Amino acid sequence: MTEILATFLAGLSLFLAGINDIKVHLQQITSRRFRRVLARWTNRPLVASLWGFALGAITQSSTAVTFILVSVISSGLMTVSKALPVVAWANLGTALLVLLAAVNIHVAVLYLIGLAGLMNIVKARGKVRILAGTFFGIGILFLGLKLMKDAFAPLPSFPWFTSLTEFLHGSIFACFLLGGLLRVVIQSSSAIAIIAIALAHGGLLKEDQAMLMMFGTGAGVAATVLLLGVNIAGIPRQIALFQGGINLCASLLLLFSFYLEVWTGLPLISSLLQSLSFGLEDRLAYSFVALQSVCVCSALILQPGASRWLARLSPPTLEQDLSKLHFIHDQALEDPVSALELVDKEILRLLKYAPQSLDSVRDEGTGGAAESKSLHLASGSVAREIQNFLADLVNKPLTREASGQLLRLERRLALTMALSENVSGLVQTIECNQVSPKLAPLLHNMVEALATLLLSTIDAVETGDAMDIDLLQRMTEDRGDMMERLRRAYINAERELAHQDRATLFYITSLFERGVWIMRQISLSLQKNDGENVSLVSF
Repeated sequence: MTEILATFLAGLSLFLAGINDIKVHLQQITSRRFRRVLARWTNRPLVASLWGFALGAITQSSTAVTFILVSVISSGLMTVSKALPVVAWANLGTALLVLLAAVNIHVAVLYLIGLAGLMNIVKARGKVRILAGTFFGIGILFLGLKLMKDAFAPLPSFPWFTSLTEFLHGSIFACFLLGGLLRVVIQSSSAIAIIAIALAHGGLLKEDQAMLMMFGTGAGVAATVLLLGVNIAGIPRQIALFQGGINLCASLLLLFSFYLEVWTGLPLISSLLQSLSFGLEDRLAYSFVALQSVCVCSALILQPGASRWLARLSPPTLEQDLSKLHFIHDQALEDPVSALELVDKEILRLLKYAPQSLDSVRDEGTGGAAESKSLHLASGSVAREIQNFLADLVNKPLTREASGQLLRLERRLALTMALSENVSGLVQTIECNQVSPKLAPLLHNMVEALATLLLSTIDAVETGDAMDIDLLQRMTEDRGDMMERLRRAYINAERELAHQDRATLFYITSLFERGVWIMRQISLSLQKNDGENVSLVSF
């Protein structure tokens, strides 16, 4: 049993690592062209259903499909509404194994891991590297599932398991619970269905008990996605909840149908299967198909209102809300002049995240460390969207004036992101270090000064007024000598300052100087005829 537990834990770790790998690498290919292709694949319900069925048939695990889609949604490549049909039909795809026999994808998974790993080792570049990392994550995910399945595969051979099935021989509902429990640990409903068929064929279970054991896997799926989804939140968690919900509905509906037939004698699912001129194994196989079909029907019934109740059950996180674009959209590309104005507004909104992030270390600030981190992560996500939008805009016919404006916006975006990194670094340094009372007043003054400069920068960008721009330039003039004198004077006055405080002082004052320099470059970028060529390498 120790080896079984160790194998299961190793498989679970690989599974979760695979999910994270997929998400990280997919975030790097969120180009608008790729999203348009993906949108075409999922815009039509029939095509989305076929994709879901194929994924379920190949992976033989609706859990794997669910968490792959979670990674795709986390990367911004798919919306929840478009993912729901894929999730629903993936359940029916898993029934293919029970109908057609065992399909072993283990060798294919090893090839996938091996080839993707070699591509990473040889340091492939660009999209090849990203795809290699994505496929490696998918391979690790499947390998983790395989280990979890293999860990509990020997269960039927254990004497205690045979004793358990004999104990359950007189209880139908207990078989339903057993099916749910096995689904949590084995991670494959089709594998449990095959086990149930084998137990019924060997006489360890009656036909109705084997059927209820299959129906219990639906409840097990619900428990599984809740357990494995504890480390996700917001929009991705909505997919997991939907998958668990439709499986639980199908499982309980068929359980109710079974007992209703027993109590009232109405010809329902059992009678229908008994009327078919099939053998025991075929009837049980179609019982599993019935479960997955009811699961799909439940999804079709629940889908129209699913987005609303899913949003209430798992509202978007702060980071997901902040990462939403407010101005730019694909249709704006048809009018480059208007598109550039929208980009200008989006960059300004991005710039406003900087003082909000700084609030977490200000006395009168209302933000916290979690909000500051969410703002920083959201800034990176929005910036990538703007960069992709500008890259698409380059291919449009632009006037000379529009081309100049595009270059200025690209430069301002780079400066804004550099400023975001700078503020985030300063906030993290203050939050992660125990600042002594001797150093606290100086840091307080520097943070307040930086906040004032950030607000002045936002005003200059928002109004474009020459007086505001001139004021910002004068406020951000080079004061390196003054900062150096300030550092030395403070250290000389506080000779007992601890080494950690000295290091913190030097680092934060350096970040302050860098932030002031970046804001000066932003002020220069607001001058439409500015020909100054500023290198961003020094950032």
